Amino acid sequence: MNPDIIHALEIAAIVVAGTLTGSELAVAVFFHPRISRLEDAVHVQAAQTLAKALGMVMPFWYALTFLLALLVTFVAHTTRSTPWWLALASTALFALISVYSVLLPVPINNQVASWKPASVPENWRDLRRRWDLLHAIRVAFLIVALIALVASCVINSGA
Repeated sequence: MNPDIIHALEIAAIVVAGTLTGSELAVAVFFHPRISRLEDAVHVQAAQTLAKALGMVMPFWYALTFLLALLVTFVAHTTRSTPWWLALASTALFALISVYSVLLPVPINNQVASWKPASVPENWRDLRRRWDLLHAIRVAFLIVALIALVASCVINSGA
């Protein structure tokens, strides 16, 4: 395949995966720790706003990230060399992270998005802490997947 197309694919994959990872990292490191210090009613409203907005965008962003990593694995790398294995590891991690998200943090996110401000559950803070822990785990794996993806592209372009 044309090297320019491969480079464009690799750049697109890195940009999409990098912005996804950066966004999720910002939620974990900056946004959620700050809103947890707010008055309860404001905290719930901010959490709901974020849950609704990101709940609409993230499924597509995760799917696009996985698809681009998959393309890098099987289009940009034609031999089973180190870059191919790194790209495959990245693709597998993005797939597993997506499944993990649907099974664990997303159901909590959906609960938060559906809360009525006047009647949040008594354990709402516990649910938020659980989501934060699950999200931190997800972010750690996203960082590893991004590093593997970038390494596969850098090693490939240096060959």
